[in-house]
Amino acid sequence: MTLSTSVTEHKYKEVIVWSGITAFTIIFAAVYEHFSFGVYSNAMIFMFVFPLVLGTLTSLILTIKGWGSLPRLWNDGVLALTLGSLLTGVLEIYGTDSMLTILFMLAGFVLLGLGVLQIVFRK
Repeated sequence: MTLSTSVTEHKYKEVIVWSGITAFTIIFAAVYEHFSFGVYSNAMIFMFVFPLVLGTLTSLILTIKGWGSLPRLWNDGVLALTLGSLLTGVLEIYGTDSMLTILFMLAGFVLLGLGVLQIVFRK
């Protein structure tokens, strides 16, 4: 019985981690925008969607289906998209813009694509 409990806890560890990251991004965006004197950014408000959908839900689906965990490149892609959204939000709140945010998004989608290839071609 103890063995099955520890296996179940280990099985859903990645889902719990992504849920924590999602919660952190929601709290971070709320606190940051509270102290931004009424200025807000949609990129900052919806930053949590990347770890929620691409991290938590995708990991939960793979775990339930028994297909293993998310590959490292997929995780890096989700984090690059999340950080790109954070950077875009910060720059929008300060009233400026940068081409670097496009690179974050591009890198994130490339890493997600490579992560999909890793999932498809697993042994």
